[in-house]
Amino acid sequence: MTASFEHFAVWRATEEAPKPDVSFVPPLDRRRLTGVERAALSVAWQVKSDAELPVVFASRWGEIGVTVKLMKQFHADGEMSPAGFSASVHNAAPGAFSLLTKNHAPYTAIAARERSLEAGLLEALAMRRETIFVYAEEATPEFYLSEFGKPQPACAVAVRISLDRLPAASARSVTFRHEDLPPASFEDFVAFLRGLAPSFQTADLLLA
Repeated sequence: MTASFEHFAVWRATEEAPKPDVSFVPPLDRRRLTGVERAALSVAWQVKSDAELPVVFASRWGEIGVTVKLMKQFHADGEMSPAGFSASVHNAAPGAFSLLTKNHAPYTAIAARERSLEAGLLEALAMRRETIFVYAEEATPEFYLSEFGKPQPACAVAVRISLDRLPAASARSVTFRHEDLPPASFEDFVAFLRGLAPSFQTADLLLA
């Protein structure tokens, strides 16, 4: 199987640009976006197609910032905001993208702890059709810093995956397999997309 990963976009939070650019979102909708939605939309918007394509979204903790706020609210007041709860679900980001782009194709939201990126990529490739894959993380909330080990920086990557019948220059081989490997990293995937690494390996995939 061959695939193209030419159309991709990457965002990382920096001191100079701590928030992603979502200026393309109408102001009223923009105000309601969560951190994960902003990160996901900022990259997904750059790889969208005129065609309606399925979306696979992956995130380790998803809307963890919203979830922490809801837990604190429930602990203090015995109740939580219905609007806040609707924004806390794991498929909030791909749902926002579908509404924004009027995309009626199906979407999938995946969480697989430290293997979320590779599980989402595997799902996208296993669909065997042109697909948009999005991975996004919010910075680890201070509330969880002592429990989550190494803090997770805010980041996102989106790639439009095209399959088969590709020009040789853009084709990359896709091998499904199973190996005993540690979780793949965001930085390794970005290096592969940018042509800085000859391959990208996960426990279930080899891209080369």
